[in-house]
Amino acid sequence: MMKSSKILIIDDEPALRIGLAAIIKRRGYEVFTASDGYEGIQKARSALPDLILSDVMMPPPNGFEMRRLMSQDPQLGSIPFIFLTARTGVDDRVTGIRGGADDYVVKPYVPDELLARIEAVLRRVEMEQARGREQMTEIARRNMEKLKQEILQNFHHELRTPLTNIVMSLELVVADKFSSPEEQIRFIRMALSNVDRLESLVTDFILLTNIDHGDLNKIRQSIEVNNHILMPVFKMLERYKSKDLDFIQDINVQNSITSPRRELTHALLHLVNNAFKFSPDKGKVKLFIESCANGGAVIKVQDEGPGIPVELREKVFERNYQISQGDSRAHEGLGVGLTIARAVFENFGGTVTILDSPTGCCVQAVIPDQRPEDIIYG
Repeated sequence: MMKSSKILIIDDEPALRIGLAAIIKRRGYEVFTASDGYEGIQKARSALPDLILSDVMMPPPNGFEMRRLMSQDPQLGSIPFIFLTARTGVDDRVTGIRGGADDYVVKPYVPDELLARIEAVLRRVEMEQARGREQMTEIARRNMEKLKQEILQNFHHELRTPLTNIVMSLELVVADKFSSPEEQIRFIRMALSNVDRLESLVTDFILLTNIDHGDLNKIRQSIEVNNHILMPVFKMLERYKSKDLDFIQDINVQNSITSPRRELTHALLHLVNNAFKFSPDKGKVKLFIESCANGGAVIKVQDEGPGIPVELREKVFERNYQISQGDSRAHEGLGVGLTIARAVFENFGGTVTILDSPTGCCVQAVIPDQRPEDIIYG
C-alpha cells in the first residue's frame, strides 16, 4: 500500500470534512475534498483518486445515488468506496454494500479505526490489481506462444513449398527428363521464380529483425523507376500470369527520387503483391508514381479486389495480422507485408496509408522530400 495514494473526501458538513482531511493528510495521503455529490463526481474525474470517502446523507445526489452515477462511468466505476454515515440500520449497510461500497463506517468514527480500514481497502485493491496484472501477463504470454506456434508452422510451410519446387525442377533438369528445350526452360524458370520467393521471405525476416532493433537503413539513394521499381514489379507479375491481370502504369517523374533503395523496392513489392494477390482474374491493377520537388514522391497502388473495411485499415498493419486469422486464411504469406512497408517508409519520415476508394483497395505510400538531417548517398 502506497502512502502517496490519493483520497477524495465528500461531505456536506465543512467541519467534519476539514477535520477528516487533516487526519488523513497526517498519515501521508494526498487529499482532495468536495462539498456535495456533484462536486464529488467532478473532483473524481479530475483527480482520479485511489479511494473515495463519502457521507451518505447529503443533498441530492446522496452518497448512494452518487455511487450509482459513478459506477456508470468507465473511468470512475472501479474506484474503491467507503461510506461514512450516522445511520446504523442494517438495511442502510446492505444498501451501501449492494451499491458497490467497499466498506461502511458509522459516525462518530475512531480515527485509528478509520485509517486502518482505509489501509485495508487500499491494500486489498492493490493485491487485486497485482493479481489482475499477473493474469493479464499470463494471458498475453499464452497468446504470444500461440502466435509463435502459428508463425513457425506457417514459416515452415512458406519455406517448404518453394524449396520443394526448386529441388524438383533442378532434379529434373539434371536428370535430363525433358523432351524439348522449351520444357526444360519452363522448369528452370519455375525454379528461379521460387528462388525469388525464398529470397523475399529471407528479406522479410532480416527487415523484421532490423525493425525490432531500430536499425533500419535510412540512407537515401537515387531511385531509377525502371530498374528499382518497374522491373521487379513485372518480374513479380509473372507469378500471376494465370490471372491475366491488366497492369496499368501512370508514371510522372520529373525530378529525382531518393530513398533507401533496397528497402523501398521490397516495401513496394509487398504493396503491389497484395494488389495482384487479391485482384480478381482479368482485374486492373494501377501503379501511380509522381515525383515531388526535392527527392520525394507519391506512390499509389490501386486494385479491384474486395477492399479493406474502414474498421480494419489500421489493424491490417499489425505484424502477423494475417497469421492471427488461423486456418481461415485464404492466401499465402507471413502476414508482415504491410507491417514492413509502413515501417520502411516511416523510418525516413514517410507514410503508408489506405485511402478511401469506390472499388477495391488503394494504398498510398509517400516518400517525403529530403530533409537537412537526411544522409544522401549516390
